[in-house]
Amino acid sequence: MILNLQIDLQLIDITVEVPYENGSLTLLKDISLCISQGEWISIVGKNGSGKSTLAQLLTGVRKASSGIIQRGFSGDEPIPYVMQQEMQWFGETPWEDMIFLLESRGEDVKLIPEIIQSALERVGIDLLKDRPFAEMSGGQQQLAAIAGCLAARTPIIVFDEATSMLDSTSRQQVLAAAKTINQQGTAVVWLTHHIEDLSFGERVIALESGKISYDDSTTAFFYRGSTFDLNHTTLIKTPCEELGFTLPYPIQVAHELKLKGIQLPTLPLTSEQLVEAVSYLVK
Repeated sequence: MILNLQIDLQLIDITVEVPYENGSLTLLKDISLCISQGEWISIVGKNGSGKSTLAQLLTGVRKASSGIIQRGFSGDEPIPYVMQQEMQWFGETPWEDMIFLLESRGEDVKLIPEIIQSALERVGIDLLKDRPFAEMSGGQQQLAAIAGCLAARTPIIVFDEATSMLDSTSRQQVLAAAKTINQQGTAVVWLTHHIEDLSFGERVIALESGKISYDDSTTAFFYRGSTFDLNHTTLIKTPCEELGFTLPYPIQVAHELKLKGIQLPTLPLTSEQLVEAVSYLVK
């Protein structure tokens, strides 16, 4: 794998079109963005906005009709793609599947057991290494898929609605595993319709009709243009609301407190951050 860790993964003026009836249908239009090593980017958008097309483009599943892709730190290998659909496995168990994966990549056979064990431990399923996939929950299977990505030592992983079919507990386990590997240096591109997931990263990209309509910080996504924006004296919609999404409950509370004249010391994104901010006021 050829890597240049100093160069961002860049999409420059990317357009994706597919044949449609007597002409063509544009799925993405003039997309330009950069992804840095170790970054967590959350991508949101309504159905048909182009999220999955962008994921397929990043992972090499789909080709661009025009524009330039500079692979940078992501290298020349396909980018791993964790999806909501049932995975395709090449073994009966996580251990067998990862052995096949690493052997097919030409990994030193003597190092494979250690690599697999380390990857399984990092996502917390080392005790399930010999359990058949058919006996594992959806969340456990997603964690096994993440472990496979880690074993392949990929510098970036794309998650396309990876938790949308999971229960709350499994969702949190997968999110926690993704956050852990991100903190250890792996870039994460997280596509989701769960707006509360955005608190895990510092940057949000929003798509509308195949175009980028927002690319800025997570905090600004939830607070810019509101009463927290000192450039405005009247309440207007935040970028989140402009896109038709409902603000997460902790952020709604922060907005309501501001309207009542209560200024929090920080702008919370989660329930825990809200409790901490309110606790600071009542000390």
